[in-house]
Amino acid sequence: MPKICLGEDGFVKIGGGTPVKREEVLQFAQREGFEGIELHAQFELYTLSLAKNTKKYYEQFGQQIPGLQTGHIGFFYPPISEDEATRREYINGVEDAQRFAESLDAHHATLTPPLFMPNMVVDYDKLLERYVAVVAEVVARAEKHNVVMAIEPEPNLFLNGGTLRDSIEDVRMVLNAVKSKHLAILFDIAHANILSHSDPVGFLRELNGRISWVHVADNDLSLSPFGTGKHQVFGQGSIDMKKLFSAMKDHVPNLAWLQIDTWEHPAPFEAAKKNRMELATIIREINWR
Repeated sequence: MPKICLGEDGFVKIGGGTPVKREEVLQFAQREGFEGIELHAQFELYTLSLAKNTKKYYEQFGQQIPGLQTGHIGFFYPPISEDEATRREYINGVEDAQRFAESLDAHHATLTPPLFMPNMVVDYDKLLERYVAVVAEVVARAEKHNVVMAIEPEPNLFLNGGTLRDSIEDVRMVLNAVKSKHLAILFDIAHANILSHSDPVGFLRELNGRISWVHVADNDLSLSPFGTGKHQVFGQGSIDMKKLFSAMKDHVPNLAWLQIDTWEHPAPFEAAKKNRMELATIIREINWR
């Protein structure tokens, strides 16, 4: 049976507002029965010397650290940059995050593709080849640190098909090019609903089991103000969650974690509480053991 964790990303403040403190998130996670936290760089410094104390601090709240996000690295060093030195900085930066994860005994890290811009269409396939080459190097280093890198396809990010085709074709190309067991997909349900044209189960099946991480939220095919899939409370969207998790149980039966994701939700604590309860009920009902 997969464990249920909480993503710190859901408590990141974008565009102002009072920041949420890390301790608030951890107290909430402990109170509501979460078993782990996926780290976000806004709450943590991914510094190797801090790993031991970081792990100990989260354990005080009954939380494991199964993984972390690395999207901030691509913001500073775009992995599809024409500049080789920039791409190298990205690869080295992700490896630093891998070392940090390894020291935490975490075996998962995300790979967030760069933002998709309309002017990329002309050179899209060339950029895709460049991205695959970078991912291959990142994964080669991940193998040394026993960390699985999970790429997260999103509607507004590279690997969305570039208006030329469906996202699943780009995703398949990357997975076919880099066959390592240390590369998989981060299946964000809200994003998959949009990328699959309201067929997240079909998108799931196309991945042939190469899913290592799941972000859980409902979606009604609408986008957030920042252009990604809106993360909603169960029942507010159009997804048949029980059907989706039954398919997930069949296709990825050994999945270790399911993460409640409240990215950009206006009331993340309330949304996380409700979605964790609904998810736990579904796991019991489908007898996922």
